[in-house]
Amino acid sequence: MMHELRLETPRSLAEASRILKETGGKVIAGGTDVIPQMRDGRFEANTLIDLSRLPDLDTIKEEGDFIVIGALANYTSIRQSQLLQETVPMLLEVAGLVGGLQTQNRGTIGGNVVNASPAGDTLPPLLALNAEVVLNNSDGERTIPLSDFLQGPGQTAIAPHELLSEIRFQKPPAGTKSTFLRLGNRRGMVISIVSAATMLLLDGGNKIEEVRIALGAVAPIPIRCPEAEALLQGQVLTEALIEQAAEMTVKAGSPIDDVRGTATYRQHGIKVLVRRGLLKLGGLR
Repeated sequence: MMHELRLETPRSLAEASRILKETGGKVIAGGTDVIPQMRDGRFEANTLIDLSRLPDLDTIKEEGDFIVIGALANYTSIRQSQLLQETVPMLLEVAGLVGGLQTQNRGTIGGNVVNASPAGDTLPPLLALNAEVVLNNSDGERTIPLSDFLQGPGQTAIAPHELLSEIRFQKPPAGTKSTFLRLGNRRGMVISIVSAATMLLLDGGNKIEEVRIALGAVAPIPIRCPEAEALLQGQVLTEALIEQAAEMTVKAGSPIDDVRGTATYRQHGIKVLVRRGLLKLGGLR
């Protein structure tokens, strides 16, 4: 059932923090999830705090060795970012798969992170990047690893009066390749059944200098695959090694049966996507 809402449009982070503390309202940016949450009875606030007019939170930039993405950066700006194209192309792949063009123009990376869906498409790539989130309140800010921020389906470490302002991660070494793959019923307005983000850095002899693998929609939160990463680290990349690593990633997840797919199908999907990603990045297929 719909109910009356009061709309606040702060012009600074400090003002937004104050309004949030005073009203206990619901923070929105693109607002693409507001109506679905209302229809599902998951929207309890009487005040909407619209952050879309806050300055400087929609930028994508370098700061020393870090890449910083403002929480209000939308998927279209991510798709069009030359910086991300040159350093982390998997983020462009993700942005091109989220919804239709209207959703990409409105939806923000900050919203996807804070929603903390196990199937949130930006989360596996950000986990693979060892990303951190910057949280602000009226007393200052704190930075925590994304892996600590995500605590369960729809659950995060954000405090009641905090706002997410940016996501940051170290720029990958030159030569690092990355890709994002997912299984879904169709392109566009679909929730991932399984997703996988893979990063790979090889030396001149095809030996693995760095590898990271993260999965979505196969556990209560998106996860890394440390055992498979350790197996691959320092080894010469071969199809047989990739097959062994892909088998190992299946054990990292704990998928469930739901309306989108069975646990068995998801387990098969993990292996397929990880294998495909490593073969693609290694130039073996």
